[in-house]
Amino acid sequence: MTVPHEEWLTKAADDIQFAALGLKEEFYSQVCFLSQQAIEKALKGALVKLGRSYPKSHNLRELAKRVPELNLKGHMEQLTIIDGYYVPLRYPDAAPGMKASGSPNQTEAAEALTTAKEIFDIVKNF
Repeated sequence: MTVPHEEWLTKAADDIQFAALGLKEEFYSQVCFLSQQAIEKALKGALVKLGRSYPKSHNLRELAKRVPELNLKGHMEQLTIIDGYYVPLRYPDAAPGMKASGSPNQTEAAEALTTAKEIFDIVKNF
């Protein structure tokens, strides 16, 4: 069963809203994780809208490359950073993959959320 693209975007919007609350309350790791999730869901929603399949992957760069129409080349560096949050922030035993400076700080969380909002808007307006 294929889930309509609108449902993907609704879930992405929910993640963005919750991440915004997390930023205000200083839950920076969760903000970064939810930002990753919002981008992933938005990109999968774009693929569904275009009638394309999506991989069972959480790799944002891979997903972005599957939707060249969105022209996300300027976001690839930030997507790489946000991709790096996915596993280490979810699992306590994933420390070897964690960035050297430890958990994300307020600036990093705010940047991740900003990127999520930008990509969500690009997909929504596509």
